[in-house]
Amino acid sequence: MDPEIGPVERVAPGMACTVMARDGAGAAYGQGVFESARGFSVYISTHDCPWQPGEEVVLACGALGRRVAALARFREHTGGRAIFSRQSPWRPFNRRSLERYATSLAATLGEEPGMDVVVTDISMGGAAVLVAETPADVKTWLRMTTPAGECAVPVVIVGGHGEEAGTVLHLQFEEVTPEAALVLQGFVSSLAAAVVSEAA
Repeated sequence: MDPEIGPVERVAPGMACTVMARDGAGAAYGQGVFESARGFSVYISTHDCPWQPGEEVVLACGALGRRVAALARFREHTGGRAIFSRQSPWRPFNRRSLERYATSLAATLGEEPGMDVVVTDISMGGAAVLVAETPADVKTWLRMTTPAGECAVPVVIVGGHGEEAGTVLHLQFEEVTPEAALVLQGFVSSLAAAVVSEAA
């Protein structure tokens, strides 16, 4: 276990797999399910195929916050699966994906219709939300409409603190679906890119 990032996954069949560009943009643009690996060949079950032979990508597998990733090159898509050539060992996913980025996004917390909240910061592992009142359930749902799309994420309230504007709850994401992971990745990546742009 790396103390900087916490426990990480071991790659295993059935894991959700996100395919990201290797050009540094960080935006997810493909998804599937890890099927198997033979030698340096990685097989991902997916009906989509936005890649060209020879295209370099990053494969990220496992639950958010415990992911592992490897550099790879796309080879072909056949029989409902994409085949990649792995070019690096599986390593803990870049810790930048767990960094929190400030935002001000309207969302809802709880079972639908839920209470209105404001997401004040977010990472691939969790978020902070400003609430008018604390929900009764520790485990609940966060529903967001982001520029990258809509998603509903199961969350656990792991803490909170008071501010002038109200109570800020600290949420940890749990069992995020591949579809929601793509939306989260796109949104977090856009916030990260904005920070880099401002610093330039």
